[in-house]
Amino acid sequence: MKYKSCHLIEHGISINIDSVQACCLSREFNKGQLPILTNYSNNKINWDEIFEIKNRHRKHQKVQDLTLCEGCYNLREEDWDEEDYISFINFDHWSHCNSNCIYCCVQTYKQKQKNNILGAIKDLIKQKKFKPTGEITFQGGEPTILKEFEALLKLFIKEGAKIRIHSSGILFSRAIRDGLKKGNVTVVISPDAGTRETYKKVKRTDKFDKVWKNIEHYRKGLKEDFAKNVKVKFIIIPGVNDSFEEITIFLNKIKKLDIKSIVTDVEYTYANQNINNISPHVYMLMDYIEDFAKNNNINYELYDSALYAQRQRQSEKITEFNPENIEKVKNQNLNKNIKYQNS
Repeated sequence: MKYKSCHLIEHGISINIDSVQACCLSREFNKGQLPILTNYSNNKINWDEIFEIKNRHRKHQKVQDLTLCEGCYNLREEDWDEEDYISFINFDHWSHCNSNCIYCCVQTYKQKQKNNILGAIKDLIKQKKFKPTGEITFQGGEPTILKEFEALLKLFIKEGAKIRIHSSGILFSRAIRDGLKKGNVTVVISPDAGTRETYKKVKRTDKFDKVWKNIEHYRKGLKEDFAKNVKVKFIIIPGVNDSFEEITIFLNKIKKLDIKSIVTDVEYTYANQNINNISPHVYMLMDYIEDFAKNNNINYELYDSALYAQRQRQSEKITEFNPENIEKVKNQNLNKNIKYQNS
């Protein structure tokens, strides 16, 4: 199959600590490399240079697949859009957080925001090179403590953009709440636990009750059409939170708060090291969550590692959820000595 196009190569950028990339997806298939577009500092980005490099990427992809992109699920059999504009922006340019998750690589940088970016985004909009047809994403640290966060959020809301914010949920943001009410904002909060004890193991901070209370505040009073924009995430971390009992408590909280969207992922380190040998136990947990979502009319979404894991399921013995199979795998002992990125 010959892949032709990618919306991120066409119209996306990912703003890292010291560079602008085409995206933030990095897997074993590209040996951790990312297609860097340009370096930047001091609030300035040369947009003409960005578009020139993007055009070269498009031209190369038309002739042969980009080596760095081989196997990526964003590649599509579609015609290229040749127009120069940005509609997908991923903010990943700081590494300060108010949590300390065992699976997160952010804290390993041990540095706060290095560059301001607000001026460069204003310049992009002034040049009429931004279109609100894609999605704006905040991740890479805790957005609510980024000094330019509220100004950026208000700017994109004014432009009519859709914004996805990955937050620890520890700090309540009125700007996020206002964006949720307008329907522009989606917030993704990842407690990864149903109990305080497990939350403290994963996050290494004792903010369990506060996070769930903030989830409730974000959800409360939203119009039915916007309720699905409060997404609560569970990252399956083998050896840490991978029990049916833990997830059942988590799902009961989802139901009690009338949450309309669940996101599931598999911890990055485990998934990368075991991509061809994902435990049936992990698959069963994924199916257990999905089955709950279907039965309770809740949106179900898979993130990066879980999407890759799903590709391997055809060779697995347990391929779909069956309540009778739970007893067979729920006490299965997975590796308790996995070295996670920040453990």
